[in-house]
Amino acid sequence: MAESDRAAMPASGSWLLVALAWLAVGLPLMWGIWTTLQKAVVLFR
Repeated sequence: MAESDRAAMPASGSWLLVALAWLAVGLPLMWGIWTTLQKAVVLFR
């Protein structure tokens, strides 16, 4: 690998940071969607 190729690759720890960021955003989002769907089902019964 050339030196410029190594510089273009992200650090191995950055993948973990990206995964944690997605969890920090995705989990509350999914909880909100689930709660909304549960309330919508009750509303349309």
